Amino acid sequence: MHPSGFGERSYAAWRGQEGLPDARGNADAALYLQKMTTTTTFAAAVVVFEGVGGLSTAAIMPLGFSFRVEGHCGAGAPRFNVTFQPAAGGPLETLFFGCNSNMMSAGTTTDAKGRTWEKRTATGPLPPGTVLLLVIVYDEGIEFPPGFVFLDDIRVGSKTWTSPADNGQ
Repeated sequence: MHPSGFGERSYAAWRGQEGLPDARGNADAALYLQKMTTTTTFAAAVVVFEGVGGLSTAAIMPLGFSFRVEGHCGAGAPRFNVTFQPAAGGPLETLFFGCNSNMMSAGTTTDAKGRTWEKRTATGPLPPGTVLLLVIVYDEGIEFPPGFVFLDDIRVGSKTWTSPADNGQ
């Protein structure tokens, strides 16, 4: 998982002491995604998942994350974009799973600092096929306050990221 971004005032990065307890260590990291400009500005925070290309669409399900509720959770951002080749052939397809669209609430929790997190999960199923690209995109701007979100416990199939240290696991 590699956070980045492009364009004006938009980026993604891990931040310590902002998240839920980590699987290892005590950094309590959370993934921060920001777009502090208008939605129409060509800019976004993005997170690219490596190692998923070539997997079956079934292997990456479920998709999910917890988001800190003072951040933005809209129909279009943050969202998972899944680009895949359908098993039946034809053109590539991209499906979207937005925080508040195609993802179901799976409850809330409160961290040690008293901040509330809501777990969101997309269980699919996806159409049969082969995954080419999986990303998280945050491209809704300041018209949808506050222009950022913290994510944690990011899940792709059987793998969960609680901090950047989970990239090597």
